[in-house]
Amino acid sequence: MQPAPVLHLVCFDLPLPPLYGGTEELDTKIRVLLDLGVALHVHAFVWPKDLATGQLPEWHQRVVSLRLYPRRSIVGLYDTRPWALVSRTSSELIDNLASEPGPILVEGWQCADLLRAPALKNRVIRIRSHNIESNYYRMQAESARGWVYKAHYWLESWRWILYEGFLPQRLRHRHNTGILSICPSETSRWSSMKLPTHYVPAFVNLNPNIQPPNEENSVLPMQAPFALYHGRLDIAENIRAVRFLLHKAAIPNQVPLVIAGSRIPDSLRKDILCQRGSHLVDTPTPSEMQGWIQHAAIHCIPCYGMAGLRLKIIHAMMGGGHVLVSREGVKGMPWAAWLTEVQSRQDWGDQVQKALEKPLRADGVAARHAWVLQHFDQRANALKMLELLGITPS
Repeated sequence: MQPAPVLHLVCFDLPLPPLYGGTEELDTKIRVLLDLGVALHVHAFVWPKDLATGQLPEWHQRVVSLRLYPRRSIVGLYDTRPWALVSRTSSELIDNLASEPGPILVEGWQCADLLRAPALKNRVIRIRSHNIESNYYRMQAESARGWVYKAHYWLESWRWILYEGFLPQRLRHRHNTGILSICPSETSRWSSMKLPTHYVPAFVNLNPNIQPPNEENSVLPMQAPFALYHGRLDIAENIRAVRFLLHKAAIPNQVPLVIAGSRIPDSLRKDILCQRGSHLVDTPTPSEMQGWIQHAAIHCIPCYGMAGLRLKIIHAMMGGGHVLVSREGVKGMPWAAWLTEVQSRQDWGDQVQKALEKPLRADGVAARHAWVLQHFDQRANALKMLELLGITPS
Protein backbone atom coordinates (compact mmCIF):
# COMPACT_ATOMS: atom_id res chain seq x y z
CA MET A 1 0.00 0.00 0.00
CA GLN A 2 1.41 3.37 -1.05
CA PRO A 3 1.79 6.08 1.62
CA ALA A 4 -0.62 9.02 1.47
CA PRO A 5 0.64 11.99 -0.56
CA VAL A 6 1.83 14.88 1.60
CA LEU A 7 0.77 18.51 1.19
CA HIS A 8 1.57 21.59 3.29
CA LEU A 9 -1.24 24.13 3.36
CA VAL A 10 -0.32 27.66 4.52
CA CYS A 11 -3.50 29.57 5.43
CA PHE A 12 -4.17 33.30 5.85
CA ASP A 13 -6.77 32.52 8.53
CA LEU A 14 -8.34 29.63 10.40
CA PRO A 15 -11.90 28.92 9.24
CA LEU A 16 -13.51 28.75 12.68
CA PRO A 17 -16.24 28.94 11.57
CA PRO A 18 -15.96 29.89 7.88
CA LEU A 19 -17.53 33.35 8.17
CA TYR A 20 -16.70 34.79 4.77
CA GLY A 21 -15.89 33.73 1.23
CA GLY A 22 -12.16 33.15 1.62
CA THR A 23 -12.51 30.98 4.70
CA GLU A 24 -15.46 29.09 3.20
CA GLU A 25 -13.30 28.20 0.21
CA LEU A 26 -10.51 27.15 2.53
CA ASP A 27 -12.70 25.04 4.82
CA THR A 28 -14.38 23.26 1.89
CA LYS A 29 -11.03 22.59 0.20
CA ILE A 30 -9.51 21.06 3.33
CA ARG A 31 -12.44 18.66 3.73
CA VAL A 32 -12.25 17.57 0.06
CA LEU A 33 -8.50 17.00 0.22
CA LEU A 34 -8.89 14.89 3.36
CA ASP A 35 -11.60 12.83 1.67
CA LEU A 36 -9.16 12.20 -1.20
CA GLY A 37 -6.64 10.74 1.24
CA VAL A 38 -4.11 13.59 1.22
CA ALA A 39 -1.87 13.79 4.31
CA LEU A 40 -2.35 17.46 5.20
CA HIS A 41 -0.04 19.60 7.29
CA VAL A 42 -2.01 22.79 7.95
CA HIS A 43 -0.21 26.00 8.94
CA ALA A 44 -2.49 28.94 9.79
CA PHE A 45 -2.00 32.54 10.92
CA VAL A 46 -4.37 33.73 13.64
CA TRP A 47 -4.65 36.74 15.91
CA PRO A 48 -3.15 36.17 19.39
CA LYS A 49 -6.55 36.69 21.06
CA ASP A 50 -8.01 33.90 18.90
CA LEU A 51 -5.00 31.72 19.59
CA ALA A 52 -5.71 32.00 23.32
CA THR A 53 -9.23 30.53 22.99
CA GLY A 54 -7.91 27.11 22.06
CA GLN A 55 -10.81 26.54 19.64
CA LEU A 56 -10.06 24.32 16.65
CA PRO A 57 -12.04 23.32 13.53
CA GLU A 58 -13.88 20.01 13.52
CA TRP A 59 -11.47 18.59 10.94
CA HIS A 60 -8.34 19.19 13.05
CA GLN A 61 -8.25 15.55 14.17
CA ARG A 62 -8.09 14.36 10.56
CA VAL A 63 -5.00 16.34 9.50
CA VAL A 64 -1.45 15.13 10.14
CA SER A 65 -0.61 18.38 11.92
CA LEU A 66 -2.17 21.77 12.61
CA ARG A 67 0.23 24.54 13.55
CA LEU A 68 -0.94 28.05 14.44
CA TYR A 69 1.22 31.17 14.17
CA PRO A 70 0.32 34.51 15.80
CA ARG A 71 -0.16 37.45 13.45
CA ARG A 72 1.91 40.53 14.14
CA SER A 73 -0.08 43.66 14.97
CA ILE A 74 2.92 46.03 14.81
CA VAL A 75 5.10 46.21 11.68
CA GLY A 76 7.94 48.47 10.56
CA LEU A 77 6.84 52.05 9.91
CA TYR A 78 8.82 52.30 6.67
CA ASP A 79 8.17 48.80 5.34
CA THR A 80 6.82 49.08 1.79
CA ARG A 81 5.40 45.56 1.83
CA PRO A 82 1.64 45.29 2.43
CA TRP A 83 0.65 45.17 6.09
CA ALA A 84 -1.59 42.13 5.42
CA LEU A 85 1.53 40.30 4.23
CA VAL A 86 4.04 41.54 6.80
CA SER A 87 1.71 40.65 9.66
CA ARG A 88 1.78 37.04 8.39
CA THR A 89 5.52 36.39 8.47
CA SER A 90 7.08 33.77 10.73
CA SER A 91 10.58 32.31 10.95
CA GLU A 92 9.04 29.35 12.78
CA LEU A 93 6.83 28.67 9.75
CA ILE A 94 9.87 28.70 7.43
CA ASP A 95 11.75 26.29 9.72
CA ASN A 96 8.79 23.91 9.90
CA LEU A 97 8.30 23.90 6.13
CA ALA A 98 12.01 23.45 5.45
CA SER A 99 12.28 20.48 7.82
CA GLU A 100 9.46 18.45 6.25
CA PRO A 101 9.12 17.32 2.60
CA GLY A 102 6.13 17.88 0.37
CA PRO A 103 4.76 20.57 -1.97
CA ILE A 104 3.38 23.77 -0.48
CA LEU A 105 0.03 25.39 -1.28
CA VAL A 106 -0.06 29.00 -0.10
CA GLU A 107 -3.61 30.23 0.50
CA GLY A 108 -3.69 33.90 -0.43
CA TRP A 109 -1.03 36.44 -1.35
CA GLN A 110 -1.11 37.50 2.32
CA CYS A 111 1.07 34.45 3.11
CA ALA A 112 3.38 34.72 0.10
CA ASP A 113 6.31 36.32 1.94
CA LEU A 114 7.71 32.82 2.35
CA LEU A 115 8.76 33.03 -1.32
CA ARG A 116 11.73 35.08 -0.10
CA ALA A 117 13.03 32.24 2.08
CA PRO A 118 16.26 30.69 0.66
CA ALA A 119 15.47 27.45 2.50
CA LEU A 120 12.39 26.96 0.29
CA LYS A 121 13.88 27.96 -3.07
CA ASN A 122 13.76 24.42 -4.50
CA ARG A 123 10.33 23.45 -3.19
CA VAL A 124 7.20 23.10 -5.31
CA ILE A 125 5.03 26.07 -4.30
CA ARG A 126 1.67 27.20 -5.66
CA ILE A 127 -0.04 30.43 -4.64
CA ARG A 128 -3.84 30.30 -4.43
CA SER A 129 -4.78 33.78 -5.64
CA HIS A 130 -8.11 34.77 -4.08
CA ASN A 131 -7.90 38.38 -5.35
CA ILE A 132 -5.78 40.88 -7.12
CA GLU A 133 -5.17 42.49 -3.76
CA SER A 134 -4.44 46.00 -5.07
CA ASN A 135 -7.92 46.05 -6.64
CA TYR A 136 -9.53 44.63 -3.51
CA TYR A 137 -8.06 47.27 -1.19
CA ARG A 138 -8.84 50.06 -3.65
CA MET A 139 -12.48 48.96 -3.58
CA GLN A 140 -12.45 48.91 0.21
CA ALA A 141 -10.93 52.41 0.27
CA GLU A 142 -13.64 53.74 -2.04
CA SER A 143 -16.34 52.08 0.08
CA ALA A 144 -15.05 52.89 3.59
CA ARG A 145 -16.39 55.70 5.74
CA GLY A 146 -13.98 57.69 7.88
CA TRP A 147 -10.59 59.02 6.84
CA VAL A 148 -8.62 56.59 9.05
CA TYR A 149 -10.05 53.54 7.29
CA LYS A 150 -9.78 55.16 3.88
CA ALA A 151 -6.13 56.07 4.48
CA HIS A 152 -5.31 52.54 5.62
CA TYR A 153 -6.97 50.93 2.60
CA TRP A 154 -5.44 53.38 0.09
CA LEU A 155 -1.97 52.83 1.57
CA GLU A 156 -2.45 49.08 1.50
CA SER A 157 -3.61 49.23 -2.12
CA TRP A 158 -0.51 51.23 -3.06
CA ARG A 159 1.72 48.68 -1.32
CA TRP A 160 0.04 45.82 -3.15
CA ILE A 161 0.53 47.63 -6.48
CA LEU A 162 4.27 47.73 -5.75
CA TYR A 163 4.31 44.09 -4.66
CA GLU A 164 2.38 42.86 -7.69
CA GLY A 165 4.55 44.89 -10.06
CA PHE A 166 7.67 43.06 -8.88
CA LEU A 167 6.13 39.57 -9.03
CA PRO A 168 7.64 38.68 -12.44
CA GLN A 169 11.12 39.39 -11.02
CA ARG A 170 10.40 37.52 -7.80
CA LEU A 171 9.20 34.41 -9.59
CA ARG A 172 11.64 34.51 -12.53
CA HIS A 173 14.11 32.05 -11.00
CA ARG A 174 11.55 30.00 -9.08
CA HIS A 175 10.72 27.38 -11.71
CA ASN A 176 8.68 25.31 -9.27
CA THR A 177 6.38 28.20 -8.33
CA GLY A 178 3.08 29.12 -9.97
CA ILE A 179 -0.35 30.66 -9.40
CA LEU A 180 -3.71 28.91 -9.03
CA SER A 181 -6.26 31.63 -9.77
CA ILE A 182 -9.81 31.53 -8.43
CA CYS A 183 -11.17 33.83 -11.12
CA PRO A 184 -11.01 33.49 -14.96
CA SER A 185 -10.53 37.21 -15.60
CA GLU A 186 -7.70 37.38 -13.08
CA THR A 187 -6.10 34.31 -14.65
CA SER A 188 -5.75 36.38 -17.80
CA ARG A 189 -4.26 39.27 -15.82
CA TRP A 190 -1.57 37.10 -14.19
CA SER A 191 -0.83 35.33 -17.49
CA SER A 192 -0.37 38.68 -19.25
CA MET A 193 2.44 39.36 -16.76
CA LYS A 194 4.17 36.16 -17.98
CA LEU A 195 3.44 34.41 -14.68
CA PRO A 196 2.70 30.65 -14.77
CA THR A 197 -1.03 30.66 -13.96
CA HIS A 198 -3.85 28.11 -14.05
CA TYR A 199 -7.54 28.61 -13.34
CA VAL A 200 -8.94 26.32 -10.65
CA PRO A 201 -12.60 27.06 -9.81
CA ALA A 202 -13.57 27.95 -6.26
CA PHE A 203 -14.32 25.31 -3.66
CA VAL A 204 -17.88 26.15 -2.67
CA ASN A 205 -20.02 24.28 -0.16
CA LEU A 206 -23.05 23.77 -2.40
CA ASN A 207 -26.13 21.71 -1.59
CA PRO A 208 -27.11 19.59 -4.62
CA ASN A 209 -30.31 18.42 -2.90
CA ILE A 210 -32.06 21.80 -2.73
CA GLN A 211 -35.82 21.53 -3.14
CA PRO A 212 -37.45 23.88 -5.68
CA PRO A 213 -38.96 26.96 -3.96
CA ASN A 214 -42.55 26.02 -4.78
CA GLU A 215 -42.48 22.49 -3.33
CA GLU A 216 -45.16 21.89 -0.71
CA ASN A 217 -42.56 20.57 1.74
CA SER A 218 -40.52 23.77 1.57
CA VAL A 219 -40.80 26.28 4.40
CA LEU A 220 -41.01 29.84 3.16
CA PRO A 221 -39.11 32.31 5.37
CA MET A 222 -41.43 35.10 4.15
CA GLN A 223 -44.80 34.91 2.41
CA ALA A 224 -44.34 37.82 -0.01
CA PRO A 225 -41.82 37.63 -2.88
CA PHE A 226 -38.70 39.31 -1.50
CA ALA A 227 -35.32 40.60 -2.60
CA LEU A 228 -32.20 39.48 -0.72
CA TYR A 229 -28.69 40.70 -0.06
CA HIS A 230 -26.54 38.39 2.06
CA GLY A 231 -22.95 38.35 3.28
CA ARG A 232 -20.60 39.37 6.04
CA LEU A 233 -21.74 42.87 6.93
CA ASP A 234 -18.63 44.40 8.50
CA ILE A 235 -16.77 44.55 5.17
CA ALA A 236 -16.62 48.03 3.66
CA GLU A 237 -17.80 47.04 0.17
CA ASN A 238 -20.73 45.04 1.61
CA ILE A 239 -21.77 47.96 3.82
CA ARG A 240 -21.66 50.23 0.80
CA ALA A 241 -23.80 47.76 -1.18
CA VAL A 242 -26.43 47.54 1.56
CA ARG A 243 -26.67 51.33 1.90
CA PHE A 244 -27.02 51.65 -1.86
CA LEU A 245 -29.91 49.16 -1.87
CA LEU A 246 -31.57 50.93 1.05
CA HIS A 247 -31.31 54.50 -0.24
CA LYS A 248 -30.49 54.69 -3.94
CA ALA A 249 -31.57 51.56 -5.79
CA ALA A 250 -35.25 52.59 -6.02
CA ILE A 251 -36.47 49.08 -5.29
CA PRO A 252 -40.30 49.02 -5.66
CA ASN A 253 -42.18 49.45 -2.39
CA GLN A 254 -44.08 46.18 -2.79
CA VAL A 255 -40.81 44.18 -2.72
CA PRO A 256 -39.52 43.53 0.83
CA LEU A 257 -35.73 43.92 1.00
CA VAL A 258 -34.08 41.36 3.29
CA ILE A 259 -30.51 41.92 4.51
CA ALA A 260 -29.05 38.72 5.99
CA GLY A 261 -25.57 38.35 7.46
CA SER A 262 -23.20 38.41 10.39
CA ARG A 263 -20.99 40.95 12.18
CA ILE A 264 -23.29 43.85 11.41
CA PRO A 265 -22.13 47.26 12.74
CA ASP A 266 -24.60 49.10 14.98
CA SER A 267 -24.87 52.04 12.58
CA LEU A 268 -25.86 49.77 9.70
CA ARG A 269 -28.28 47.85 11.89
CA LYS A 270 -30.10 51.10 12.78
CA ASP A 271 -30.12 52.14 9.14
CA ILE A 272 -31.81 48.89 8.06
CA LEU A 273 -34.37 48.90 10.87
CA CYS A 274 -35.34 52.52 10.15
CA GLN A 275 -36.14 51.88 6.49
CA ARG A 276 -39.71 50.96 5.68
CA GLY A 277 -39.94 47.63 3.86
CA SER A 278 -36.46 46.42 4.87
CA HIS A 279 -35.87 43.43 7.13
CA LEU A 280 -32.73 42.37 8.99
CA VAL A 281 -31.78 38.72 9.52
CA ASP A 282 -28.94 38.95 12.03
CA THR A 283 -26.41 36.10 12.16
CA PRO A 284 -28.57 33.33 10.69
CA THR A 285 -27.50 29.70 11.08
CA PRO A 286 -26.24 28.00 7.89
CA SER A 287 -29.59 26.24 7.42
CA GLU A 288 -31.52 29.47 8.00
CA MET A 289 -29.32 31.32 5.50
CA GLN A 290 -29.86 28.51 3.01
CA GLY A 291 -33.62 29.00 3.37
CA TRP A 292 -33.41 32.72 2.64
CA ILE A 293 -31.13 32.12 -0.37
CA GLN A 294 -33.32 29.34 -1.72
CA HIS A 295 -36.60 31.25 -1.58
CA ALA A 296 -35.54 34.77 -2.57
CA ALA A 297 -37.40 35.91 -5.68
CA ILE A 298 -34.55 38.29 -6.50
CA HIS A 299 -30.92 38.44 -5.36
CA CYS A 300 -29.52 41.98 -5.52
CA ILE A 301 -25.70 42.07 -5.62
CA PRO A 302 -24.26 45.53 -6.35
CA CYS A 303 -20.50 45.40 -7.03
CA TYR A 304 -17.90 48.13 -7.23
CA GLY A 305 -15.17 46.66 -9.39
CA MET A 306 -13.41 43.39 -10.10
CA ALA A 307 -11.68 41.77 -7.16
CA GLY A 308 -11.56 38.01 -6.96
CA LEU A 309 -14.72 35.97 -6.80
CA ARG A 310 -17.87 36.83 -4.87
CA LEU A 311 -19.08 33.50 -3.55
CA LYS A 312 -22.44 35.10 -2.72
CA ILE A 313 -23.13 35.10 -6.48
CA ILE A 314 -22.51 31.36 -6.71
CA HIS A 315 -24.73 30.66 -3.69
CA ALA A 316 -27.46 32.88 -5.15
CA MET A 317 -27.35 30.88 -8.38
CA MET A 318 -28.25 27.78 -6.37
CA GLY A 319 -31.47 29.46 -5.23
CA GLY A 320 -34.66 29.72 -7.23
CA GLY A 321 -34.77 33.42 -8.05
CA HIS A 322 -33.28 35.96 -10.42
CA VAL A 323 -29.69 37.03 -9.67
CA LEU A 324 -29.08 40.72 -10.42
CA VAL A 325 -25.41 41.75 -10.46
CA SER A 326 -23.68 45.02 -11.37
CA ARG A 327 -21.81 44.98 -14.65
CA GLU A 328 -18.52 45.33 -12.75
CA GLY A 329 -19.08 42.07 -10.88
CA VAL A 330 -19.85 39.80 -13.81
CA LYS A 331 -17.57 40.94 -16.63
CA GLY A 332 -15.57 38.06 -18.09
CA MET A 333 -17.08 35.40 -15.82
CA PRO A 334 -18.14 32.07 -17.39
CA TRP A 335 -21.42 32.13 -15.43
CA ALA A 336 -22.48 35.55 -16.75
CA ALA A 337 -25.17 34.02 -18.98
CA TRP A 338 -27.07 32.81 -15.91
CA LEU A 339 -27.24 36.28 -14.35
CA THR A 340 -29.04 39.54 -15.06
CA GLU A 341 -26.43 42.22 -15.65
CA VAL A 342 -27.47 45.63 -14.33
CA GLN A 343 -25.79 48.19 -16.55
CA SER A 344 -25.96 51.29 -14.32
CA ARG A 345 -26.96 52.45 -10.85
CA GLN A 346 -30.15 53.96 -12.28
CA ASP A 347 -31.34 50.61 -13.67
CA TRP A 348 -31.74 48.67 -10.42
CA GLY A 349 -35.35 49.61 -9.73
CA ASP A 350 -36.49 48.73 -13.26
CA GLN A 351 -34.61 45.42 -13.27
CA VAL A 352 -36.11 44.41 -9.90
CA GLN A 353 -39.59 45.23 -11.20
CA LYS A 354 -39.05 43.19 -14.38
CA ALA A 355 -37.74 40.24 -12.37
CA LEU A 356 -40.74 40.41 -10.05
CA GLU A 357 -43.13 40.32 -12.98
CA LYS A 358 -41.46 37.30 -14.60
CA PRO A 359 -40.40 34.56 -12.15
CA LEU A 360 -37.95 31.98 -13.46
CA ARG A 361 -39.32 28.73 -14.85
CA ALA A 362 -38.52 25.53 -12.94
CA ASP A 363 -36.62 24.02 -15.88
CA GLY A 364 -34.46 27.15 -16.15
CA VAL A 365 -33.63 27.01 -12.45
CA ALA A 366 -32.77 23.29 -12.73
CA ALA A 367 -30.47 23.96 -15.69
CA ARG A 368 -28.68 26.71 -13.76
CA HIS A 369 -28.21 24.44 -10.74
CA ALA A 370 -26.79 21.68 -12.94
CA TRP A 371 -24.29 24.08 -14.56
CA VAL A 372 -23.11 25.40 -11.19
CA LEU A 373 -22.66 21.91 -9.74
CA GLN A 374 -20.65 20.82 -12.76
CA HIS A 375 -18.41 23.90 -12.92
CA PHE A 376 -17.75 23.86 -9.16
CA ASP A 377 -17.35 20.09 -8.85
CA GLN A 378 -15.23 19.88 -5.70
CA ARG A 379 -13.63 16.51 -6.38
CA ALA A 380 -12.76 17.29 -10.02
CA ASN A 381 -11.27 20.65 -9.11
CA ALA A 382 -9.30 19.16 -6.20
CA LEU A 383 -7.80 16.54 -8.53
CA LYS A 384 -6.85 19.27 -11.01
CA MET A 385 -5.19 21.27 -8.24
CA LEU A 386 -3.28 18.24 -6.95
CA GLU A 387 -2.04 17.48 -10.48
CA LEU A 388 -0.67 21.03 -10.74
CA LEU A 389 1.11 20.43 -7.42
CA GLY A 390 2.62 17.20 -8.72
CA ILE A 391 0.53 15.05 -6.38
CA THR A 392 -1.20 11.78 -7.27
CA PRO A 393 -3.85 10.78 -4.71
CA SER A 394 -3.36 7.31 -3.24
